[in-house]
Amino acid sequence: MKKILVDDAKCLACKSCEIACRVAHSDTKTLYGAISEQMPPAGGMHVEQGGKGRGFPLGCRHCQDPQCVRACVTKALYMSADGIILNDKRRCIGCLMCFIACPFGAIEKGAHKTEAYAISKCDLCTSSGQEPACVNACPTKALVFENPDDFSKNRRAKYLIELAASSEAAIS
Repeated sequence: MKKILVDDAKCLACKSCEIACRVAHSDTKTLYGAISEQMPPAGGMHVEQGGKGRGFPLGCRHCQDPQCVRACVTKALYMSADGIILNDKRRCIGCLMCFIACPFGAIEKGAHKTEAYAISKCDLCTSSGQEPACVNACPTKALVFENPDDFSKNRRAKYLIELAASSEAAIS
């Protein structure tokens, strides 16, 4: 299953991913419309500030053993057949047990016009049928949407190339 993964060395904490997420989940699907809505859309991506102008984008990790799903008493949060943790906002009673149970803080308390208690979390933009909006919006390509095994393989290859280059530089 593809996941949103982060190359934290590339993140500038510009929050483009947060903005794109909120626009993608707005009623109007436009930036102006999203900020003008009476109940602005909650987002599923959050950028936490790090030191030296860097940040770390954090969204739902779509865990294999999701504590949030276990904690949801109404089964509003559930795992789809393809491993995506989804939220049926009509079933949410606002108990916030999922919010408390998530070890990453990736669930946001929020409300939309018609859902008084619904929480908000990353849904990998499943309703759009395209790559997640946050990934497409990242100007530095710090966010990627790929299989974790491929991500790890690519990072190992990059590390080996950098190691070989530094060894050659040391010899010269």
